[in-house]
This record gives sequence, C-alpha cells and structure tokens, in this order.
Amino acid sequence: MKQKIIDATDNPHTLEVLYRSNSKDFIRAFPDAFADRPDSGILQAWHERLFFAAQLDKNEPSSDSRFLGRDICLTVFLSLFAGTLVKLPKFLPILNDQRFYSRNLSGIVAGALIVYFCIQKSCRMKIAGTIIALLLAATFYLNLLPDKSNSQTVVLSCMHIPFFFWSLLGIAFLGGAWKDLTARMDYVRYNGELMIYSTIILIGGMVLTGLTFALFRLIDVGMGWYMDNVVVYGATATPIVATLLIERAVGDRFKIAPLLAKIFTPLFLLTVVAYLLAMIMNQKSPFTDRGFLIVFNGLLLVVLGLCVFSISERIPKESLGIIDIINIGLVSVTLVIDVVALAAILFRLTSYGFTPNRLAVLGANLLTFCHLTGIVYHYIRFTKKNSPYENIEKWIVGYIPAYTAWSILVGVGFPLAFRFH
Repeated sequence: MKQKIIDATDNPHTLEVLYRSNSKDFIRAFPDAFADRPDSGILQAWHERLFFAAQLDKNEPSSDSRFLGRDICLTVFLSLFAGTLVKLPKFLPILNDQRFYSRNLSGIVAGALIVYFCIQKSCRMKIAGTIIALLLAATFYLNLLPDKSNSQTVVLSCMHIPFFFWSLLGIAFLGGAWKDLTARMDYVRYNGELMIYSTIILIGGMVLTGLTFALFRLIDVGMGWYMDNVVVYGATATPIVATLLIERAVGDRFKIAPLLAKIFTPLFLLTVVAYLLAMIMNQKSPFTDRGFLIVFNGLLLVVLGLCVFSISERIPKESLGIIDIINIGLVSVTLVIDVVALAAILFRLTSYGFTPNRLAVLGANLLTFCHLTGIVYHYIRFTKKNSPYENIEKWIVGYIPAYTAWSILVGVGFPLAFRFH
C-alpha cells in the first residue's frame, strides 16, 4: 500500500480510490509514504485530512465536541416538548385521537426538526420566523378542515401537507439558502441517513421494550405507564436523536446509506423487471383492478426514491461504471411503470369519471413522469460525455419545488375546489 500511495502522489483520483477501497491499510501505510515524499502538496493535504484531530491539543476541544453538551440539551428539550405535544389527547380527553394525530403528528415531528436546524444552522431570525409561521399556518389549516371521514379531499390534504412540512424542513436544513442546488442534494442524502438511523434506533427500542416487559412481568408489575410515557417519548425523539447522530457523532466518517444504495439498487432492478414480466405472463392488468393500481403506484414511489437516492450517492468525478448502467436501467424501468400507471389512471378517468383521488394520482404520476424523463435524458447525455454528472443532480433537486407546489395545490386547493367532497 505504501508504494501504491507513492506512485499515486500526483494523481488525486487514484489516491481517493485507494483510500475508499481499503481505508484501514491506507491510513496505516500513509505515514511511511508521507515520510518519503514530505514535499508533496497533495500528500500534505491528505495528512491534514487524516490526522488533523490527532494534532489538536488535548486540552483544546475540537469543533465536533465543543458544542456537544449544548447539542444534547437541545435534543433532549425538543424530544420532551414534541413528546408532550404528541400526548395532548391524553391530557385533554376532549381531543379525538384519530383526528388529532392525522392532522398534527407530522407537523409536530417536522417542527421539532425545523427548530433543531434553525438553531444549529444559525438561520437568520427573519427566515426562521417565516418557516415556523408557515408550519403553524399549515397545521392550523389542517385542524380547520371539517371532520368528514368519507371526504376524499380532506384525506388528500392530510396526506399532502406533510410533504410541504418536508420542504420547510429542507429550507431549515439549508440554513435558508434554498437556492443552493448542491446543498439541496445534501438534504436528500440527509433524508436517506435519517431513515436508516431512525430504523436502527427504533429496532433497538423495540428490543429494549421487549426485555423490559419480560423482566417486569416476572415481578407482576403493570406496564401501562411504560407504553404511555417511555414508548411515546422514545418514538417521538427517534428522528431528533438520529439527526444528532448524523450531524455530530457520525459526520463524514462513515455513511450507511451509500453502501445500502449500492446493494439494493441492482436487487430492486431485478425485482421490478421480474415483476413486470410476471404481470405480463399472468395477464394481470392495473386498468380494471383498483387495488392493483394502488400497489403499482406504491412500487413506483419506492423505486423512484431509491433511484434518486442511489444517484445522489454517486461520486460525480468517478468515471462511467457498472453502477451507472444499473442506475439507468432502474430509472428506465421505473419510467415504464409510470407510463403503465398513467395509462391505467387515464382509463379509469374516462371510464368511471373524475374524482379528487383520481385527479391527485394523475397529477402525481405526471410529475413523476417528467422527473424521470429528465433524469434519463441527463444520464444518457452523461454517458455520451456530452454533459457533466452534476447536471443530473441539478435536475433532481431543481425539480423538488414542483412537488412542493403540487402538495400545496392538493392540500389547500382541492378541499376548497371540491367543497370538501
């Protein structure tokens, strides 16, 4: 490894490949290689990158740990505050559980994360105030909607407004710099890590809960208090704690999401292709089966998310490789799924008439179709070396406001246009 590092002294790309292929051996061999070539500017930069923390005075706290106490206090406070809001129906029996959670749960969790990032990213007061005001206004609007369990538009509003909250969270994550497309891609990556770390924390919490129940059952102690308090506060705190881990404890040292993306992208491609072939061979059609169409659209959303996340985790400067072929294949197959779903939706619209649900699904599929088409177009241009890889990322994140606008239209416009039908 030492000789490989010395041979690649003037080739930053090869050094990066060596480091990513075997970081432990790279770090172990680097000091000897650097001793042979101390005049190399590239190796000097790598030396600072690898050993900067070790050179700090032990009595001088690093930037990663200097505010650790404040970060923990902020996380605990937001977790307790959000958990208490989630428990409001327990404190105020007048509140209906189903109505309260369907209209407020997403806003409570998103609000806690928004406050976290507004503080951590040092958002300007005007920007932070605007974000929080929009969050409160949207939550207030949801709670003003009439309590009609059979209203399609009310259900659609409760489903789409949370995406608006996600957009507000993105602005807070960017510190108000919502026009920065590169930073938007960081937000996409953060969401992938958030899902993974939240899942890990929840699994750990489930194991702890199971052990706690088993132990207290042995001494005949009831566990109602545990479910009402520990589980509620723990579940609410999960995304906040996961964010703290991503921002402070993990940082750039190790990312799980890129590894999972590389593993599951080809597996999803094989699964989706096999699914389409089986559907054709068994002559199943989403045109007449509503349940089949719902599953088809769910598959579309899952695969689209994996496509976007897989692309976001690719190193832009890497040369064309097998992962790019897999990404193009997955995006292309997803586009085929979307075309079939669009055809099925149009068939149902012309055969059974217009409803708010069908219009909402049609609009979402048209948005997805345009998004996927743009991704395929830019990817093909990249493979032909007609444009840089960054154009794919810019298209992906530049399209996000279209989804935000659609969520606002469905969440606010549909109930009013259809008179809460």
